Amino acid sequence: MIKAIIFDLDDTLFDFKKAHVEGMKAWAAYAEREFQLPCDQTVAEVSALVKEQAEKIGPLAASHNRVLRAELWLEKHGLPLFPHATALAECYWEALIAAAEPTEGAAEVLRDLQMRGFLIGVGTNMTAYVQYKKIEKLGLGDIVDFIVTSEECGVDKPLRHFFKYCLKKANEVLERQGRRERIEINEILFIGDSPKHDVEGARNAKMHALLFDPAGRHPEEEERIQSFREISEVLERLSD
Repeated sequence: MIKAIIFDLDDTLFDFKKAHVEGMKAWAAYAEREFQLPCDQTVAEVSALVKEQAEKIGPLAASHNRVLRAELWLEKHGLPLFPHATALAECYWEALIAAAEPTEGAAEVLRDLQMRGFLIGVGTNMTAYVQYKKIEKLGLGDIVDFIVTSEECGVDKPLRHFFKYCLKKANEVLERQGRRERIEINEILFIGDSPKHDVEGARNAKMHALLFDPAGRHPEEEERIQSFREISEVLERLSD
């Protein structure tokens, strides 16, 4: 029986890719204003740094840190780090978060699941402060019982420790609520958009996993949904 449902955040609870475009526009506008660099060039350069940053840092939350990405970009141009590294990161995140809107049906379905007694968690690769701000902007703060970020647990998905940490935090919620029951890892359903980071990672940790695939890009995945409203059907099947 499923007792807790944990959702990925980016590209699951909201369209990160769409909001990211707005964040990059703000970054590029800053670069054009401060350094007279073409916007298209800046967007291409920063996008190319994603892989370099990840390879340099490894599977840690810092590989997503926009201040560190700005640092790399500024260094390549021989530009001063102060005050521009933090200013670029702030421009990016302010624009991205302003553009973030919840996935259709997400708030209603999560609220219904919580009322039915499921613990609701968020499990996400990123730094904690930014992910908290996103959840607040999406209007989900009063629904989420706990959140695990890769910054807090020390590693990114799909490493097994991330999912074990999710189990730990779910049981801490029960303890704070004064409930004597405990959740086992096979009583958790993890829902996310990445076949590797969310689905494969959760299954390797012995959780149930469900791919959120609204565009139908992964027909090979048997356990997938294209709408949040399909979650109830999956829960019924898992309870049989």
